[in-house]
Amino acid sequence: MLNWNIHLFYYIFTINEQVMKINKYSLALISIFISSTSLFLAYFFEYFYALLPCDLCSKQRGVLFTILIVSLISLICIKLDKNFRFFNKPIILLWASSSTLSIYHYGIEKNYWEGITSCSSKIDFNKDTLKNILSTDITRCDDVQFELLNLSLAGWNSLISISVFIISVYILYIFIRDEKNL
Repeated sequence: MLNWNIHLFYYIFTINEQVMKINKYSLALISIFISSTSLFLAYFFEYFYALLPCDLCSKQRGVLFTILIVSLISLICIKLDKNFRFFNKPIILLWASSSTLSIYHYGIEKNYWEGITSCSSKIDFNKDTLKNILSTDITRCDDVQFELLNLSLAGWNSLISISVFIISVYILYIFIRDEKNL
């Protein structure tokens, strides 16, 4: 297990003259590692701690799955010496989407703003009340089920997604800068 981790970090950063140097594998491997870990933890909490996802949680998982797939395709293209840089910008845009969606979800949980109607806990009593209740998810988006260090899972997803987005933009900047210096 330790040997696998050493190889993973070797491919992410190549050590050259005591300076961490970013290589072509960095963005894809970071995205694969973070998105797969996030998905694993989300499903772990769902199946072992019975934390059912709300509508926005499911959408966040969809974005993470997309990041994982695009990153895997990018990694395959790198291995086949194809144009892997085509996938860098979509990966960065997907991390920006994940950040935006998770910040929006976190804001709903903290009552900074109202959520979409399927996530709202407000009930409008009329002739279709029962139909509306039955069509709404059981888990509301504004109901925090679990907190770790006073942050909900949406809050942690926000922090992680923003961090990876910033790292991804930096990696893209390094690639563009190095191309101009050639």
